[in-house]
Amino acid sequence: MWPWIRRWLDWVATDVLPLSRTRPHGQAVVTRYEKAGLTLYDLPVPWNADAVVVEVLARLPPAARRKADFALRLPGRDPVPPEALRAEADDRHRLLFRLPVPAASAAGELLWKHHLLARVAVPVLTADEFLAGLRLALPTVAVRLGGQTVAARTFVAAQCRGLVASCVLQSPTPLAPVADLGLKVVFRSDRGAEHEVPVPLSSSQLAAREAVVTAAPPKVPRRSGVWAVSWRVGGREVAGQRVQGIPARRFEGSLRVSDTRFVAADKSGAVRVTRQPPPPGEAARVGPCFLVASSEPGMAGVCRLQVHAATGGGDRPPLVLEQDVLVTDGPAVFVPGLVDAADLGRVTGFELRHKGRLLGVASLSPVPAAAVTSEGGFKPPPDFAWTSAADDELGDRLTRLMGG
Repeated sequence: MWPWIRRWLDWVATDVLPLSRTRPHGQAVVTRYEKAGLTLYDLPVPWNADAVVVEVLARLPPAARRKADFALRLPGRDPVPPEALRAEADDRHRLLFRLPVPAASAAGELLWKHHLLARVAVPVLTADEFLAGLRLALPTVAVRLGGQTVAARTFVAAQCRGLVASCVLQSPTPLAPVADLGLKVVFRSDRGAEHEVPVPLSSSQLAAREAVVTAAPPKVPRRSGVWAVSWRVGGREVAGQRVQGIPARRFEGSLRVSDTRFVAADKSGAVRVTRQPPPPGEAARVGPCFLVASSEPGMAGVCRLQVHAATGGGDRPPLVLEQDVLVTDGPAVFVPGLVDAADLGRVTGFELRHKGRLLGVASLSPVPAAAVTSEGGFKPPPDFAWTSAADDELGDRLTRLMGG
């Protein structure tokens, strides 16, 4: 066919015949990007994505099914030809364009034979914008003490079996850019030791906008001192914490009994907790309850506590129970057990001790009353181990005395 006749037929098919018969129509445009082996539809496209993919689904009549007739044009770049043209059901076809990430957000044009079919927006997320929106929520340093892992700011260095740093990584866009930036946790001791631990993210975490990540140093801090824990993304520190290992004697000196209670069980087995010891005959079994805490802020440590039954005599109180207890800076409930009420005839209370040092007393004796003499004085009450429960009772009596 003569060249001029071919050009004439193309002009007729393009500009003269109805659009529905000769041109693509009813197109739908979807923009996505590829990163770290993932295909993500969440926009904007990060600056370090592997590629931008523009997918067009359109109805193509037979005269408009040549792949070479389509192109995607971005400002300042040569038109990009389609990578594939695939037939779908009926006259619908799918066009795929693959292009590198633009340096900035761009408005592209989908062309067919130099005719505009649709506008394609490619929003781009820069590195500074991604890092500005990145957040590390709930950064926490936990200490392994035996078989337990406890969040702490202070710990007994000799008891430590390892540190574990964790946080929740959050972003308004998928976390896929972190694959190239790199997430690291640096553990640095005030003695000069430093451990840099990379934290890789799984594919599911990279595709999400929130992920829980953890890291642990390769060596266990067994000496007293301060450890600085910093989270870094792309070489930039985004969060930091400090934890301190202290000697065991300092931890033991910080032990305190913040309060005492009594646990009572009746004959049916029902258990209740009371501030004062139950009256005789009301409970079948009775036991003390100590609330133990450390005065060190953010403390976590294990100590061996002993409970002795005080009899009021000069002999050493007999040991009831000895047990290892995890103690923090908040009240830790320690209930050694229940004793038959019939066996408490000579017992005046329970003493809580650590290495022989008395920490607190749960007294079974009633609070004594002072007797007023005829001369206006009073007879002093017998010796009584003052407890927090007695202090509360004193406050209650003073309040009623003042008419409160």
